Amino acid sequence: MKQDLPALVTGLAVMLAPLAASAAEPIDEVLRELNGTRSVQGSTEIKSYPILFEAYLNLEPPPMEIGPDFNHATIHPGMPDWDAVSGWAESNPEMVDAILACEGKTLFGLPYGSMNVQRQFREAELMAEIGAEGSLRNNRFPYLRAIDVISAFATAEAYRLLESRDIQEGLDLAMAKIFVLRQCCDREFLAEQLHSIAMLSDALANLRDMFWLYEEQITADQYAEIAIEKLPFLRPDRARLFMPEGDRVVSEALIREVFTARGQPDREKFARTFAAIQSEDAPLTRFGAARRWAKVAEVHDSEEASLDRLQLVYDDWWRRWRVQEYDPILSIRTQFERTNPIRYAAVIYSMQNIEELFGVRNELMASVYGTAMAAGVAGYYSNYGTYPVDSDMTYAQFVRKRSDRDPFDLQFLPFKYYVADERRPIDTLAGRIFVEEGCGILYSRGKDNEDDRAREHTDSGEAGDIVMWPPIKALQREQGLID
Repeated sequence: MKQDLPALVTGLAVMLAPLAASAAEPIDEVLRELNGTRSVQGSTEIKSYPILFEAYLNLEPPPMEIGPDFNHATIHPGMPDWDAVSGWAESNPEMVDAILACEGKTLFGLPYGSMNVQRQFREAELMAEIGAEGSLRNNRFPYLRAIDVISAFATAEAYRLLESRDIQEGLDLAMAKIFVLRQCCDREFLAEQLHSIAMLSDALANLRDMFWLYEEQITADQYAEIAIEKLPFLRPDRARLFMPEGDRVVSEALIREVFTARGQPDREKFARTFAAIQSEDAPLTRFGAARRWAKVAEVHDSEEASLDRLQLVYDDWWRRWRVQEYDPILSIRTQFERTNPIRYAAVIYSMQNIEELFGVRNELMASVYGTAMAAGVAGYYSNYGTYPVDSDMTYAQFVRKRSDRDPFDLQFLPFKYYVADERRPIDTLAGRIFVEEGCGILYSRGKDNEDDRAREHTDSGEAGDIVMWPPIKALQREQGLID
C-alpha cells in the first residue's frame, strides 16, 4: 500500500491538472485583455508604479495607522501629533524623490494579475489581483492601501515644507502627488476609479487649503503657474477620463462560464456562480439563492442574447459618457435600467452598475476647474492686494479662461463669484462658518443647478452649492468646527 501511494498521488495530479488548467483559462484570457488596455500597455519608462512602489517598500511606517481618523484629508499643521507626522515626512526623502519623478510619467501602468508584478511587490500586496482563489468573482486591489499611505506622506511633507517657508518645494510636491493620483483615475475597474477620484478631489481641496494658509508667502507668479501651466493638464473631461472597461471584461467572462457548449443556461453553474455573488454579504442565504437561480436558468435567454445585452448596456453608457453634462439623452432610462431582471439575470448580477461614476466625474471636473479658478483669484489678490470684482478679471494673467466653466451649470457657464459686502454666513455639514467682508467667494451651483449665493455648502453639491474659495475646510478649522 505504501509503495502504491506515490503512484496514486501522481495519478490524481495528472487527473486534476486539466481541471485546474480549464479553471485558469478564463482568468488568463481576462488578464490578457486587461493588460492590453491603454491604462497598462507601454514600456516601463513611461510608468509610475515601479518607481513609487520601490520607494514605498523602504518607507518608514506612519506614526498612526492610515484610516478614517488619519489620512491625507485630515493631515494639517495644526493637528494633534503634528510633530510626529512632520518628523515621519521629513525622514523619508527617497519617497519625495519618487513622487516628483512620477509627475511626468504617462501612466500609473500597474499590470493586472498578481503574477504579473515583481515578487517583492507581490509579497507586499502591491498588486491588482484578478480571479483570486481561481474565481473571477474575487477581484482585489490591495495596492490602493499603499496609494493611501503615499498620499498621506506627500500631504504631510508638503505642509512641512510650506511651514518651513520652502514654498516652491511644497507646492511642487503637492502638484506631483496630484498628477500621480490623476494617473490612478485612468484604471480599468470601477472600484479603482471611485477610490482614486475621491482621493484626487481631496488632494485638490488640500491644495486650496494651502493657498489660503500660505497666501502671504505664495507669490502671484506661483499661483499663476499652477492655474495656467499645471492644473489644466489634469484633463478630467470626457475626452481624457475614460469609462472603466475592466468590469465589462470580467462580466463577459462570467457570462460565458455559466452556459453550455450549445449556448444554453447551465442550471448547476447558474446556481453555483450567482448564488455565491448574491449571498456574498449573507452566506447563510446561499442555499435558498441556489434553488432560485436553478429556476432562473430555466427561463433565461441564451448566451448570445446575454452577451448582446451586456454590449448594449455598455454601448449606452459610452454614449452617455461622451455627451454634454445635461444632454437630453441623460433623462432617458438607461439600458441597464431597462434590462429584464429575469431573462438577463446573469447580465445584471455579473456586472457593476457604473452610473454612480457619472456624477462623481462631474464632482471631479468641478474640483479641478474650481481649484484653477481659486488659484487665479488668489493670484489676483496676491498681486493687487484686493479681490477682483469679477472673476473674468483674472483671465490670461492668472488663470486660463477655459478653466472658468461649472460642470453643474446647464450651459457650462462660468463659476459663480462675488465679493462679500458684509460678513457672510455659510452653512456646512460641520456647522456655520463666516466669510469676512471683502473676501471673494467662488462657487459651483452644485447638483441641483440652483444658485444659492453660497449660503450652504456640501462637498458633493447634493445640497446647496460647492464653495471653492475661500476653502471651507480651512475656515472650519480656523473657526473651531473641526480639528
